[in-house]
Amino acid sequence: MRATLAMAPKRLGAYELVERLGSGGMAEVFLARRAGPHGFAKRFAVKRILPHLADEPRFVSMFCDEARIGATLTHPNIVQVVDFGEQDGQLYMAMEYVDGVSCAKLLRFVAERGERFPIGAALYITHELLRALDFVHSVRDEQGRAQQLVHRDVSPGNILLGRAGDVKLADFGILQSTYVDRRTEPGQLKGKLGYMAPEQALGALVDSRSDLFALGIVLAEMLTARPLFPGQTELEILMRIRDVDLSVLDHHGRYLPAALQAFLRRTLQRRSTMRFQLASEMADELRHVARVLGISLTEGRLLPWLVSLDVLPAQSGLRAAVRPSDPTDVLRAVEALEARHSRPPGA
Repeated sequence: MRATLAMAPKRLGAYELVERLGSGGMAEVFLARRAGPHGFAKRFAVKRILPHLADEPRFVSMFCDEARIGATLTHPNIVQVVDFGEQDGQLYMAMEYVDGVSCAKLLRFVAERGERFPIGAALYITHELLRALDFVHSVRDEQGRAQQLVHRDVSPGNILLGRAGDVKLADFGILQSTYVDRRTEPGQLKGKLGYMAPEQALGALVDSRSDLFALGIVLAEMLTARPLFPGQTELEILMRIRDVDLSVLDHHGRYLPAALQAFLRRTLQRRSTMRFQLASEMADELRHVARVLGISLTEGRLLPWLVSLDVLPAQSGLRAAVRPSDPTDVLRAVEALEARHSRPPGA
């Protein structure tokens, strides 16, 4: 096990918790197993709000927002929220489990070996993430109104690579939208250090172009296998981002084809008006660069390389078939539990 289940429940609803996969500022994620009749079993990633935050209205609202919005984001390149519930006062959501490896783990593994991502694999991962971001940025509500979603945490830890060559964007916990923006305090810094656009690092307003800048950072790091904005302190890193100091790319990206260097530099412009304005526009240009380089943007560029590295976890043998979730079911569960938590004591 990667971490013990000490101080954690053995089950949450219908899900048996197997091991803790990770923990963040607001929640922790477990590998979980849900069993059914005739030997049926399937793995899920179950996320629960941290116990000491379970009674904090602000964090409960953020967690409910994540589940509600996540349930509507049905896309092949986005980790799907499939269930939402509460047990003994603990809110949790179940998500599809991506059987594979995070981009963060892969970056560390490659860097330790003194290697880099193959250009084809890096471009394929980036292209699939652009498909996800194009969908996220274009979401509209039932009345057709643009929700102006911004992920705000496009970073290697939230990029999952499956053993079938699938690429998925995860963790919408600090997502910004027209619905949840009222819960973001002005000037508050949200996002992962080292993977922010300049405006985000300054605590200024962000939009979809900020996500594209962050994805540009990830692409640059895949191609150089080193942090794009290094620093000994948080302040030093933030200053490098503010100034868009690309000295790492200048030094370690010299070998990259000219077309790819130009693509990266446009993505990493300090002024958002000088960057790609839409994920679809950025994807179009990426496909053009791939054609120039004679690279096909398919899972065939990623999967053989992943297998050769021997970084994929062993398969569990659990059966994979499951009925697709109905987002309406999750939304109803969120609304019911949020209403219960918003009730005054004794009501």
